[in-house]
Amino acid sequence: MSETWVAGDGTVVAIRPIRAADLALEQEFVNGLSARTGYQRLMSLRRPSLEELRRFTDIDPERELALIATTAVHSRERLVGVARYVKDEYAPGDAEFAIVLADEWQGRGLGTTLLSSLLDAAKTRGVRRLLGTALSVNGPMLELARKLGFTLARDPRSATVTNLARDLTDSRSRSLSPTGMCATDGVRRGRPKRT
Repeated sequence: MSETWVAGDGTVVAIRPIRAADLALEQEFVNGLSARTGYQRLMSLRRPSLEELRRFTDIDPERELALIATTAVHSRERLVGVARYVKDEYAPGDAEFAIVLADEWQGRGLGTTLLSSLLDAAKTRGVRRLLGTALSVNGPMLELARKLGFTLARDPRSATVTNLARDLTDSRSRSLSPTGMCATDGVRRGRPKRT
């Protein structure tokens, strides 16, 4: 499973499952995130340890999936985004998701494409409901979630957190394909608009 997405400026981005061999790419990506982006993703100022990064790249395909977005920079592959889910062992059919983009790729449409690809893959793999959390002040993430059909609710335990949920079995919910994108021969072309 891999696809190609073309950004509004013509940059080609490959979207594919993560592999254990991507550890160095993941480490470089995480280390390149701004403090703000890292905090919004982890809801903490800490940086993931090398052991955590190994766990992020060497995944159990039976219960989790991580899709990465990469592009070539000076003939070298560079990771610019990750979207992942992990199935909940106590609630069959549920999975928790997360997404993070490199700072320079935020607001370019990649988040919509990457999260849509994760939604499609999750549904195909039997996930019935995707759940996540975001800081309530993370407007772009909340906007992306709304755009892709997630319901949003303030967390009753913390006003600073918003819970996100998307029922993948509801036939009345919106299509998993984002508006403004068209898939042709595995290539998605983005419109130059904010996500």
